[in-house]
Amino acid sequence: MSVRDLFRLVFKSIGVVSLFYVFISLFSLVFPIMESENTMSILLMAASLLLVSIVIYFVFFVFVDQLITVLKLDKGFDTTQITLGAVKTEKIFEVILFTLGMMNIIDVLPDFLHWVFKKFQSDVSHSTNDLYLNDFYSGSVTYDITYDIFYLLIGLLVILLRKQIINLLD
Repeated sequence: MSVRDLFRLVFKSIGVVSLFYVFISLFSLVFPIMESENTMSILLMAASLLLVSIVIYFVFFVFVDQLITVLKLDKGFDTTQITLGAVKTEKIFEVILFTLGMMNIIDVLPDFLHWVFKKFQSDVSHSTNDLYLNDFYSGSVTYDITYDIFYLLIGLLVILLRKQIINLLD
């Protein structure tokens, strides 16, 4: 693997992580758009996130060689080849996507399990005098559980479809 290939791999990895979090942010805007009365500012934020994702895609995937040339990252090394063994780019991206999916699931799983526990507790309990349990399923909590379910699904989809995503980015 050449030094240029290594930096190309690093920049594409940064691009994958950045695009993942931009798309997660876009998904988080779906429910506020549907429930909010001030949708113009949310749509403006969504449009700016789409613009950022386009810029990230072009900088880190399309113009990565020009970026390496402009920053002169492949100059000044003693050798032009770096020996990493039998490491393939696809395997590295597969590990990155698996890690992102797992981070997403681990981030949301405690909130989701807490919600399931509270739901089970309120359904089983004979005395529901607790105001927190009575109001638990209204307003922002319902939004939060829907948001958590989407996060879990996105994490699972990234893990399950990581090879297709790698083919799409290749």
